[in-house]
Amino acid sequence: MDGLKTAKILVVDDQAPNVILMEKMLQADGYSNVHSTTDPRQVLGLYVEHHFDLVLLDLNMPYLTGFEVMQQLNALESDSYVPVLVLTAQPDMKTKLQALESGARDFLTKPFDRLEVLTRIRNMLEVRLMHNQIRDQNRILEEKVRERTKELSDTRFEIIRRLG
Repeated sequence: MDGLKTAKILVVDDQAPNVILMEKMLQADGYSNVHSTTDPRQVLGLYVEHHFDLVLLDLNMPYLTGFEVMQQLNALESDSYVPVLVLTAQPDMKTKLQALESGARDFLTKPFDRLEVLTRIRNMLEVRLMHNQIRDQNRILEEKVRERTKELSDTRFEIIRRLG
């Protein structure tokens, strides 16, 4: 799909080597718009500024956990699709379920397979792109409905005026 390789991706992990590894992996796969932070307190501001198409998020970080970051993002985008892929070293099912219930759209444990993570990233970006296309089409349809409703109302008013 067009636009996937230029999608805006944010990598969030408090461990700089993990961030560097993910950035290099994404860039080697052709992604050209990769941002990152090791401080989860910066995520909300960065998200507001860049409107990321995908957030790759660690869970265990100082200051804010990944769960708290997802809570902030969900409050900001309450009527939208927040694309979060959790990448964590916590392999237990309880953590996975909690992450998915907190708003993560997908979940992988570290260390992860390069091909698998790139495939999941591509899949999530495709869903994000389709979501945006549907949202845009809905806006267009809503505007057409408003225009048509006004036309009908005006016509009705004119008929009543002429008859009355």
